[in-house]
Amino acid sequence: MNASHAIEIAFAAAAVATVVTVLLARRSLARERGYREMLDQLPNTSLACFDRDLRLRIAVGEGLRDRDVDGMIGRSVAELVPDTPRSARLIDQYRATLAGEEQVFEYVDPDGGQVYTVRTTPLRRRGSIAGVIAVLENISRQRELSLQAAERRVVLDLMNEAYVATDSEGVVTGWNRAAERTFGWSSLEALGRPVTDLIVPPADVAEFRGILSRTWPGVPATGRFEIRTERDARGRDGRTFPIELAMTIVDGDSGTVVHGLMHDISNRRESERELQQHAGDLATLAEAVGELARSNVAGEARAAICRVASRMAEADAAALLEPDPSGTGLRTTGWEGADLGGELIRFTEAAGAVRAFGSREPFFSADARNDRAIRASYYRELDIASVYWVPVVQDGDAVGVIAIGWKDPVATLSPRLERLMLLIAAEAGVAIERASLLERLERLAHTDDLTGVINRRAWDVEFEREVGRARRDGTPLAVAMLDLDHFKEYNDRHGHQAGDRVLREAASAWRAALRDTDLLARYGGEEFAVALPGCDLEEASGLVDRLRDATPAAQSCSAGLVGWDGIETADHLLGRADRALYEAKQSGRDRTIIA
Repeated sequence: MNASHAIEIAFAAAAVATVVTVLLARRSLARERGYREMLDQLPNTSLACFDRDLRLRIAVGEGLRDRDVDGMIGRSVAELVPDTPRSARLIDQYRATLAGEEQVFEYVDPDGGQVYTVRTTPLRRRGSIAGVIAVLENISRQRELSLQAAERRVVLDLMNEAYVATDSEGVVTGWNRAAERTFGWSSLEALGRPVTDLIVPPADVAEFRGILSRTWPGVPATGRFEIRTERDARGRDGRTFPIELAMTIVDGDSGTVVHGLMHDISNRRESERELQQHAGDLATLAEAVGELARSNVAGEARAAICRVASRMAEADAAALLEPDPSGTGLRTTGWEGADLGGELIRFTEAAGAVRAFGSREPFFSADARNDRAIRASYYRELDIASVYWVPVVQDGDAVGVIAIGWKDPVATLSPRLERLMLLIAAEAGVAIERASLLERLERLAHTDDLTGVINRRAWDVEFEREVGRARRDGTPLAVAMLDLDHFKEYNDRHGHQAGDRVLREAASAWRAALRDTDLLARYGGEEFAVALPGCDLEEASGLVDRLRDATPAAQSCSAGLVGWDGIETADHLLGRADRALYEAKQSGRDRTIIA
């Protein structure tokens, strides 16, 4: 629980103390009804009042709408909560409040796993303690959002590109570590301040404000808007330097958010100035950099790097090599002009790529077919005469090597080509990282963190596509809803960590039993959804039984299975599967009901 939660709950408890006194005294029925209506509207919050015997006298609030409140009145705390060590601590804290101590603590409901912040204060009447007032706020959603925000923060802090986010007024709401390095302001200094005071040069302030207010020419009045350009930025020391900027304005339910990705291109600009006498090279370089910048998928980015390098060097072949996950060598991850996919060069071999990677310096072999310092036989087989290896370096570390080969011998390399290849290598590192991070962010948004299968949001999109495909192709489609039996009891008996382990193992076992074309998603809690394209009910029934048999940890599961009728919507089809699952649960569990 953070400090703001404690302050909010403290104010709430103080405010309702007078209300509770009035309710207990029953001075006016109309007034009592009014207070109850007011308290019933507290979002995610419940208010409970206990007498000195810790028996419930009053219970109101939005959090109790699904509970039998009348049946709870008059019962003791011990009767209302399960007999667990966590519940025993809760009762002890209530008793401490009867002794005059105010308490603030977190409590996890063993039945539903919901997390509450509880604030208790003594109820005083005529100078003595008459009972306990407890204000309970459900913070499960806030906790979940906090974890998601922390994960997003880790991903953003791994980026080498500066990430800056603002609201519609231009006030900074996001600032990663690369932004700290690029502009000199720490995140603590930047957050909450106008971005125009930090990084926007004075000459660009009017344009920036016009874009935010959507009054600048060419900016739409509403909806998503993207800008990709090169601009000048200002550092903390007042220095102005060029950046590559990708800015996106997004209107959402919580307001307008401006996302900006920025990369310091000072070194590139300096190199461009040195190459201005080669107008043709500059045009080619700009085209190549643009091609890399447009490659937002890792595989496409690697292929584009090889394509650009081969074209810029007027070479016959090019390849990108990156460290293999095994740590034993460099593996070819992209190529152009020759099929080199999957080729592994071990760090123990005499190879030009290994030499360039280890030294972080380019290496050139004019006669690769007879050079004993490299794998000469390999290049004889490829009919490559000369090879140039350029390391891809980021933050002082080698992250890959670009290899360029010519079939006709090249005696020496020109300074022009060396400069161009160093520029391409620098851009290659940025392109690889950008594409990889975008893919990671995409996976995080559509994958359930605990089980590794797709989440409900991704299911809604993919399942709609499956129904559309079945309608278009006239093929059968079966859908099943799976639910682990007695999972709450398992959690209570073994703990939530054991329960999480069962969910992970179940998802893994079920995924292994499914076909590559099948779709498995965690729909919520211990409930999973399965789409079986091309399956009629007979085939699907056998497949679902195999899933149930594969359920781990001696657990069983229930399933509801339906087939698409060729007409109904995705929502209606899933609703029938859910009702079949409910029937399986009501019929004794550990079975499949086909509807």
